[in-house]
Amino acid sequence: MRESGWLIPLDKVESPRTCGAKAFNLARLARAGYPVPRGLVIENAALEQHLRTSGALETCRDLVAELKQLAPTELLKRASQVRACITGTLLPSELRTALGQAYELTWRGKRLAVRSSAACEDSGRASFAGQLDSILGVGDLAGIEYAVRTVWASLWSDRCLSYAQRRGLEEGRMGVIIQEMVEARYSGVLFTRDIRADGMSGELVIEYIEGLGDRLVSGELNPERLRIRHDDLAIVHEDTDSDGVRTPLSDAKLRELARIALDLERFFGGPQDVEWSIDAEERIVLLQARPITSIDHSATGVVWSNANIAENFPDPVSPFVYSFVAQGYTAYFRNLALSFGISRHRVAAMAEVLDNIVGVQAGRLYYHLTNIHTLIYLAPFGSWLTRCFNEFIGASELPNVDLRVVGPLRRAVELVRIVLKTSWQYLLIERRVRRFEHTADRYAAATHPSTLAERSPRELLRDLRGFLEIRLNRWNDAALADVAAMVCYGLLKLVLSRWLGSKDASLHNDLLKGLPGLASARPVAELWRLSRVVREDPVLLGLFLGEEPETLLAQLDKPSWRIFRERLDRYFDEWSYRYSRELMLTCATPQEDPIPVIRVLQRYVREMGRGPEEIGEVQALDRVRATDSCAARLTPGSIWRLSPFSRASRFRFLLRATQESIRLRERVRMKQALLYTRLRHVMLRIGETLVRQGQLESREDVFFITVGEIQSLLAGGAMLPDMMSRLVALRREEQAAIGVAIPPDSFVLPWGEHWQPGTNTPDGNASASAAVVLHGTGACGGIAEGEAAVVLDVTEADRVRAGDILVTRQTDPGWAIVFFLIKGLVIERGGMLSHGAIIAREYGIPAVVGVPEAIRRIRVGDRLRVNGDRGIVELCDG
Repeated sequence: MRESGWLIPLDKVESPRTCGAKAFNLARLARAGYPVPRGLVIENAALEQHLRTSGALETCRDLVAELKQLAPTELLKRASQVRACITGTLLPSELRTALGQAYELTWRGKRLAVRSSAACEDSGRASFAGQLDSILGVGDLAGIEYAVRTVWASLWSDRCLSYAQRRGLEEGRMGVIIQEMVEARYSGVLFTRDIRADGMSGELVIEYIEGLGDRLVSGELNPERLRIRHDDLAIVHEDTDSDGVRTPLSDAKLRELARIALDLERFFGGPQDVEWSIDAEERIVLLQARPITSIDHSATGVVWSNANIAENFPDPVSPFVYSFVAQGYTAYFRNLALSFGISRHRVAAMAEVLDNIVGVQAGRLYYHLTNIHTLIYLAPFGSWLTRCFNEFIGASELPNVDLRVVGPLRRAVELVRIVLKTSWQYLLIERRVRRFEHTADRYAAATHPSTLAERSPRELLRDLRGFLEIRLNRWNDAALADVAAMVCYGLLKLVLSRWLGSKDASLHNDLLKGLPGLASARPVAELWRLSRVVREDPVLLGLFLGEEPETLLAQLDKPSWRIFRERLDRYFDEWSYRYSRELMLTCATPQEDPIPVIRVLQRYVREMGRGPEEIGEVQALDRVRATDSCAARLTPGSIWRLSPFSRASRFRFLLRATQESIRLRERVRMKQALLYTRLRHVMLRIGETLVRQGQLESREDVFFITVGEIQSLLAGGAMLPDMMSRLVALRREEQAAIGVAIPPDSFVLPWGEHWQPGTNTPDGNASASAAVVLHGTGACGGIAEGEAAVVLDVTEADRVRAGDILVTRQTDPGWAIVFFLIKGLVIERGGMLSHGAIIAREYGIPAVVGVPEAIRRIRVGDRLRVNGDRGIVELCDG
């Protein structure tokens, strides 16, 4: 409801033009439920009337219009005249009456803050920080009127005009905010990004003092200063010569501030400079929020990241793969949003974002991280979920997002719908995963390689469309398992951090060691059993130890080894879809090229130690002990611990949910690999068909044609079928050329631009000596020392010796066959729920993931110390 005399309740402000940017920003926060002191705002129209009454209106308009052209002495002279007119004239009678009524009804006996809100103040173009006046501690009506005139006059102060002149601002409009003053116990400022960095920092910066914040803004006191990491809210105090802080803020309150600030960044869609106070009741109050004007927002652009996606697609992808994978990611996020209850209207409004979830840079797949964060923020707790997603995939960037704000009523209705639909989805998550597995198994049975030889082009096209139907329309059951693992893992880490503090940084990982029943561990266990069979037969053992893989395979074809060869063939038939680069489609399966698996089997045969299942059992015992110890710390009394409402019981429930969600995710990932391997065989058969028709030179050329082109060719409706061979040759040549350059793992580009070699590229001359300690994220706790085995491809896994520290760029399920042999793990790319992290925890291998430039900085044979608790890798001397 509007007040009389140009007064508007703060939460009713709807335009920065009428009341200024500061008031408009605070109004948005108040309507969104953030803690903002109630108040009234005087519209700019009251200032115009006051200037008209005082006779200074024309002078002010001329001054604003000629701001850039006036000589400094003339500017100051005319500005002084304006200030004198403003401060020497009574306020308009209508405004005085309205202020008097508000004083009697609301403000009598209270101390007030009268603050500026210029049209350009706290905007993206300028902050006007410290340039305009605010009057604190106003206690009577005369003081309010004096403060309003003083704040108005500050718009024409020497410092303000000089600031406006430098910034090229020509706006002379101002609102005034009148609020009950917060009797602050602490006051401070907070930057959601470190303004000393490049604006993409993953840390926020807080400065604060005891008491009111005017002494901080004026520079009267040196503040306490600290940084808080976005991803895990870890606090880093800086050594400052602070004064005025006798009782520092608690870590819990600092993290509460950080969470609010990160929400504000999402709410406003960009890095924020936030002024805040904490009152005597320990409540946080927001006094203003404005964009950080020192950051060049146009330069932040689009954030591209290969975190996690490089695990699945480590090499340049073929046109065929990209043509359906891009659609697949769009369908993945759209179907998840709808299944969780996000309205179809809001999902439809995000069509442009959904259509650009991934992109290709130098031939390689990258996440459009800006768009993904924009989508995640549609959900409640979007700020926390984006941080969970980053940890899930191994990214650290928090890009600016294009936030779509909805009204409070629609938001409340949608929240209820989201809670109900999400609960329903996860009540039946086990059934949904089984349904996906059944769908994948049916497709796999129908497209077994042995059944494809006699299929017609029409039948092969039906097989291709069958895969696309699953990938685009029936994948949501698998996606639900991904989200469950991400959210449960994030909640487990958050709960343990809050209940036990930040000292046990890797505790949540220790509680996930040695999980039984992980689907991804089964092929490794079966291959190890085969190696034990070999060791039981001296003659067979001699073959494996003395022959090259090619010769060995030929020997195994002899009748004398029929039983073992049948068992080996069963292994290939059952597990040939689990191999490195299994989703690329262009790499041969173990059945097509068994040599790499035979090499690993030979390595297993040489090993005398414990097998993967025994190692897993030992880790499982450690996990059970760690779980019991954690429960005892959370609820010390053994009787109280049995209560379903105790912290220990709630912790065990969440832990079981996390462990089960990880198991479910591994199950669907197994079926994903099965589906993609079957698709490879279907496509090779299609390639053979097109070769016979004279449209391709070789069957592998089929991967250089898009899905749409293949469907047109097989259906007989292609526009230029005779051009296909030349088009494939051109694409092969271009991909070979661009694939030589390797972009960095993450970078920022202006919207619509592609990465070019020579940009955002690390210095290729750096060496191991450039860094003694490398930092990443601890994925499995513990400390391990050993020699580095730097291996880029699992086909070179035979170079890894027992007890080595494996250093590699990224891992996929194919790497699991060497993990139980190693002592420690360092991965350049990956998140906490990547395959490398999960299998490292299965075998209790100290592991650090997301270590930038590990491959470049670590050499074969370097002595390493891997600290999985702290997430660091040290290069030791000798």
